[in-house]
Amino acid sequence: MSTLHDRLHRRWAGVLDELPGTFSVSLRGLDGFVVDHHAGARHYAASTIKVAVLAAFLQACTSGAASWDEPVDVHARFASEAGGWFELAAEDDQDPATWACLGAPLPWSVLAERMITVSSNIATDLIVERIGITSVQRFLVEAELAAQLSFQRLIGDAAAHSAGLTNAVTADGLTALFVGLANADWLSLQDSATALEILSRQEHLDGIAAGLPPGTWQASKSGWVPGVRHDVALVRPAGAAAYALAVCTTSEVPDADAVGLIADISRITYQEWCS
Repeated sequence: MSTLHDRLHRRWAGVLDELPGTFSVSLRGLDGFVVDHHAGARHYAASTIKVAVLAAFLQACTSGAASWDEPVDVHARFASEAGGWFELAAEDDQDPATWACLGAPLPWSVLAERMITVSSNIATDLIVERIGITSVQRFLVEAELAAQLSFQRLIGDAAAHSAGLTNAVTADGLTALFVGLANADWLSLQDSATALEILSRQEHLDGIAAGLPPGTWQASKSGWVPGVRHDVALVRPAGAAAYALAVCTTSEVPDADAVGLIADISRITYQEWCS
């Protein structure tokens, strides 16, 4: 009789094999069970790295280094890791509500929500400016994820990117991050629950969530730039154990097709996990 590991490998390969590019899948149970497909390959992080920023920000609030409800004036000019300054552009973001508040105060709690739910770049950079890139890096080191998840610059810092500073992830690192949040391995129970509640309200649901039966609880974070499309989610099926799934794609496959294959991998994974 074939095992879950064998069945998933066979069915994932049917979706991913022969496609040009790098395709990575990691499935991880909360008890440590893992099935993977090139899950250690490094990909440009896109917005999936914002989950690590959220965790570091919650840590900072709990320690008193930041305040959940304190207001901050919204701005779009930030210091570059390469020296000098850079300006974010509203047209490169997907958060018109925050951009409409330029020069006005917003609470950190609102920015944290928008960083995840609408994948706001400006909210992310404001939060990182407040707590410091080193806070995010320190969290990743403490979580023993620094070899798999790398955060070296703000979103939109083109000069730093050109200088070789980048944000990178592996599918395996992303599922480890979500399982750690689910198990409250690094944050308090309250902060872990807050992180998952925010992630459960993500509005970009055309990837992993699209492959789940309607009504299935999931908390997720997607990310994309041209040639890159990722999604990672904690899924709590009815009548089965929870699991974390990450699918990372770096390829010339059209974006709509990449989104569709992520949904296909999610559908296959749910079927096999729950059978």
